[in-house]
Amino acid sequence: MKNMKKVLVLAIVVLGFAASSFAQVTATASTTATIITPIAITKDVDMNFGNIAVSPTLGGTVVLPTAGARTQTGGVTLPVVTGTVAPASFTVTGEGNSTYSITLPSSAITLTSANGTMTVENFVSNPGNTGTLSNGTQVVKVGATLNVGAAQAAGTYTNAAGLFVTVNYN
Repeated sequence: MKNMKKVLVLAIVVLGFAASSFAQVTATASTTATIITPIAITKDVDMNFGNIAVSPTLGGTVVLPTAGARTQTGGVTLPVVTGTVAPASFTVTGEGNSTYSITLPSSAITLTSANGTMTVENFVSNPGNTGTLSNGTQVVKVGATLNVGAAQAAGTYTNAAGLFVTVNYN
């Protein structure tokens, strides 16, 4: 009987070890990481509203859409000799067929000359808020509205700080 108890205890111990060895299993998974082409943006063409004439008593605006055919309001006249008229143009490059967001200035930027200032606001882009890098590239055009004061002084007005356009992968 004493031997039987020993055998029984030994059997329980052996089964206990066997049960714990069956409770533990292992699986493996592969681990990968993919580095994609970084997104980049380069300026191709500066924004230029062209030649503008203004009334001595009434200001107005010049609207430069992404297609480049500008229009005027108020006391602004667009002369026949247009000068250089162009929306800003940028080339975005990155991982093919990826989508990205476009961020334009959210507030007005100031153009200055020795004779005064004007502001540019209401920025628009084509494509709009998002683009797709077909074959890894896409051109983004940016237009805006120029606010011209009554009797705005003659001169070339520029923005020393630049027009910032930001792109990020979605």
